[in-house]
Formats: sequence, C-alpha cells, structure tokens
Amino acid sequence: MHMTGIMMNGMSGFIWAILVLLAALWLISLLRRKSIKKDKPPKKPARKENIQRYQEAGLSESDIEIFRDTLADAKENIEKWEANTKRSDELEVVDSVTGGIEASKLLFKYIVQNPTQLTKQNEFLYKDLPNMVKLTEKYIEMQKQSVKSQEIKRDMDETLLLIKTLSANISKNYHDILMDDVNVIKHEVKFD
Repeated sequence: MHMTGIMMNGMSGFIWAILVLLAALWLISLLRRKSIKKDKPPKKPARKENIQRYQEAGLSESDIEIFRDTLADAKENIEKWEANTKRSDELEVVDSVTGGIEASKLLFKYIVQNPTQLTKQNEFLYKDLPNMVKLTEKYIEMQKQSVKSQEIKRDMDETLLLIKTLSANISKNYHDILMDDVNVIKHEVKFD
C-alpha cells in the first residue's frame, strides 16, 4: 500500500508538472502574439517627392492618408498573393502564364506615380487583390487535404480556373493602361 501511495504521489506530481508546463507554453504564446501586434512596424513615412506629387495632384492631407492606407493594403495583398503562389506548383504555373503578380506590382507603382488614377483602379484595389488572396488561400487549403474526393478535385479545378481568369484580367488591365499612355503619346507626336 505504501508503494502504491508513493507511485500515485509521483504520478500526480508528473501530471502537475505537465499542466504547469502547458500553462507556461500557453502564456508564452499569448505574450508572443501580443508582442507581434505591438511590434508591427508603423507605416513608413512617404518619401518627400511622393507627398509633393500627391499635393500637386490636389490631394488634401486626409486624402493622402486614405491613399497611403489603401496602397498599404494593396501591397500587403500582393505580398500575400505572391507568398501563396510560391507554396503551390500549380499556382506558380498559372502566374508564369498570366503574369498577374508582376502586372499587379507594376499597376501598384503606376498608382503611386499617378495618384489621380486611384479611383479608376477601385476594382483592382478593393476587389481583385483581396479576392485573389482568398482564392489562393482556399486553393492551398484544398491541396493540403490528404484525401481528395471527386468534389474536392472539381472545386480545385474551378478555383484554379478562377485564379487564372482573375490573374489574366489583372494583366490585361495593366496592359490597357500602358496602351492608353501609348495612344496619348501617339496623338501628341506629329509625323511628317
């Protein structure tokens, strides 16, 4: 009986040690999450020439703040899209065919250089980029499933087609902007 009591005492001590360890790990992860949120770098101050360009374009201080917030969200979405694409061979193939990520980066730079174009690019900024992030995340989720039913395979094919279509549309949008600029220049140039 005495031996059983010692074993039970030792076993309950072991269980307590595990519970204390789990509580400590939980507390550490909680503190880490809070510090990550606090450590989120503040928005980089806009370069002087950008601020001047925005002011020359007629943007007020509050407009500039909204503009910069919008572009910060767009940049984050482009980075997530690119990171998701690197996690899947199929997504990399789609991007290599459509050039959507590169077109997004160039379109982003175009908007930075031409702040008055922001409202013309609402669909790209507020619809296309967030949807692309959601679609690529869903596709990767489906890819991770160990057992893929016919329904899941069909959903993956459909999602990949949506990603390809949206990526191609973003590339076309950027191409159209380039051609608009070319046409403006073409009308300004006099041919002899």
